[in-house]
Amino acid sequence: MIRLIECLCLPLRRAVSAVVIALFAVMMASVLVQVGGRYLFGYPVAPASEIATFCQIWLVLLGSGVAIARSQHVAIDMLPAAMPLRVQRVLLAVIAAVTLGFLWVLGTNAGPLIKLGGFQTSPTLQIPMKYMYMCLPAGAAYMALEVLLALVQRWSDPFPEPSIDEEAA
Repeated sequence: MIRLIECLCLPLRRAVSAVVIALFAVMMASVLVQVGGRYLFGYPVAPASEIATFCQIWLVLLGSGVAIARSQHVAIDMLPAAMPLRVQRVLLAVIAAVTLGFLWVLGTNAGPLIKLGGFQTSPTLQIPMKYMYMCLPAGAAYMALEVLLALVQRWSDPFPEPSIDEEAA
């Protein structure tokens, strides 16, 4: 069952990872354009700054889901790892529930902001801000999916010991 869920999520994970890579590349290029314009030509390129900011916002919210999928998020789990398996499972479920609660609040409370963003435009690019605010429910939904999948995947070993390769990275 877990393998089936992983197989179904694989195309989504690949797509989100590709989007994150593209956002990072665009963000880097726009920062280079901004720095080059300002310091080489003495002309600030305002749209480049706005593009970099918008890419970074989307990058953080989608990249958090990628980090959850790869178990690369920051976690202090020395104490839970020393507990018996039953306690570890309870702690894993509590952590998942708190995280899902936060993501629920983040995703559902973005509605008024998105509605307001339909009437606002960005200062230099003049794009509707609702597209920027859509990152909140989109990122929250993707992170919630990855949290649920991680809960299922880690149930047999909730807090595994890191391998030598993971510690070196």
